[in-house]
Amino acid sequence: MGKLSAFLKPSPAGKTLEVVLKRFVDEDGAPAPLVVKSITPEENEAISRRCTDGKGILDKNAYGNQLIVACMVQPDLRDSELCAYYGVMDPYMVPGRMFSIGEKQIIQDAIMEVNDLKTAQEKLNEAKNS
Repeated sequence: MGKLSAFLKPSPAGKTLEVVLKRFVDEDGAPAPLVVKSITPEENEAISRRCTDGKGILDKNAYGNQLIVACMVQPDLRDSELCAYYGVMDPYMVPGRMFSIGEKQIIQDAIMEVNDLKTAQEKLNEAKNS
């Protein structure tokens, strides 16, 4: 098989990354890390399709929230008790109620990192340095 064997690798979906937000602590006051995971390109495409209207316009808010729910391992944002606490039945509404704007950005950055995506700023910095 030679060179082809180098490309016969499964998708790295399922790798995880812990994120610590100061506001979330356990009963003893110790940090309670959130855990995000990578997803497959197919899962990402399905989310993107669900969040795109008939004119091909992506609802970035819906996409971001669905991506957070899909990638969040701990806590499970689909948990009915968590949804009930935040007063929603739709788990895709939990990120907007659970996290501050800054916390949500930290979560999104971690999701980008665990999924091997680069932020726009990183791409801009790389372009400037090349």
